[in-house]
Amino acid sequence: MKVLMSLLFVLCLCCPVSAWAEDSFDDLLRRIRLETDGELAVNRAREQAFLSAEKDAAALLKQAKAELASLKRTGEKLQDTIDENEVAITALEEKLQRKMGDMGELFGVTRQVAGELKAEYVHDITTVHFPERGAFLQNLAERKGLPDMSALEKLWLILLEGLNASGEVVRFDAPVVQTDGTSRDQEVVRIGTYGAVSEGRFLAYDPEGMYFTNALKQPPTRFRMTAKNFDTSAPGMVKIMIDPTRGQLLSMLTRKPSLRDRIRQGGVIGYIIIGIGIVGLLIGFLRYVWLMLISARINKQARHLDSLKTDNPLGRIASIYKAAMDRPQAEKEVLLDEAILKEAPRVERFNTFIKLLAAVSPLLGLLGTVTGMILTFQSITLFGTGDPRLMAGGISTALVTTVLGLCAAIPLLFVYTFIAAKSKSILDTIEHQSVGLIAREVAKSA
Repeated sequence: MKVLMSLLFVLCLCCPVSAWAEDSFDDLLRRIRLETDGELAVNRAREQAFLSAEKDAAALLKQAKAELASLKRTGEKLQDTIDENEVAITALEEKLQRKMGDMGELFGVTRQVAGELKAEYVHDITTVHFPERGAFLQNLAERKGLPDMSALEKLWLILLEGLNASGEVVRFDAPVVQTDGTSRDQEVVRIGTYGAVSEGRFLAYDPEGMYFTNALKQPPTRFRMTAKNFDTSAPGMVKIMIDPTRGQLLSMLTRKPSLRDRIRQGGVIGYIIIGIGIVGLLIGFLRYVWLMLISARINKQARHLDSLKTDNPLGRIASIYKAAMDRPQAEKEVLLDEAILKEAPRVERFNTFIKLLAAVSPLLGLLGTVTGMILTFQSITLFGTGDPRLMAGGISTALVTTVLGLCAAIPLLFVYTFIAAKSKSILDTIEHQSVGLIAREVAKSA
């Protein structure tokens, strides 16, 4: 209203005073009054609407409070009912426990037996014939209520089936996963609950997939032969190796390193020791054969000194002595000694070399031991002692090289002893026969 009056005042100042302006001013004043009355009517209508809404909100608030109070009373009644029901349930449970008596203990034993059988049959090889018993035992072990008579009878039947399966040998066709990852059906012989064989090989059982696998690495030959004989034998008593631990011992046998694996663990030093041992034994064998041959020829030549041959040391020495028959005795003895000294290196050839190999082999084994311990300490420095398998490589190298060094040195020492003794025996025979030649010549001269 104040704004309109101000506007009217400004218009009056701005407009020139004239006679005809009185009518216009009256019209303007009437319009202003009409507009003012309209605004007042609108404001009164709004005020009435606000008052009506306030009354409605107050009514709704009163209604909500009444409903809240009613719900609180209902909640208190329900809480009282819950408390009463809990007391009644506790009383009924106590009454149920009193009436159950031994049935509760039976229920506990049943659940315990079902749980133990479930854990045992998970890895049992007979599960291939009874795949449904696992779910039944799981359900029975987790059941909250009392088992019915049919469940108890089925549990008893499962126990009888397991007892019977543990003592029977069954042949059946089953998928077997091969070493290349493919699967094919073949005849499997199940030996109780202890294992299975097929085509002369031991099989491993996968409890999750309930199938057999053909292990890439089998036990030693003596065990595989029993499996082969058992697989192809006629009905009757047959000897076979079984694993009472259901595959654990068999798995340990397959993981046992072979001779080739042991040698590979020795590393480069191990191969050098093996090479030295082979070379030494080969040379020793050839030398021993040669010495035996020469010894036989010398003995034969000693029996026939009249017909000399140059294929043996005694024949060559006797030939030199015979060629110098016209010389003085002292000169002949000198020639005889020179011939003997000339034959000695041939007889004792490679003896010192074999002795050297016998001495070097354990030293190389000691070198491998030190190298393996260095690798072990490096593993401890890098990874700690948490996992012993990280240290196994260095320890294996240390132990294997020591064993290889001893295995090479001991036979080489025996070979050297035999060869040295045989060489000395041959040289003694040559000297003895040479002295005999001189003695016979002196006797003839006398």
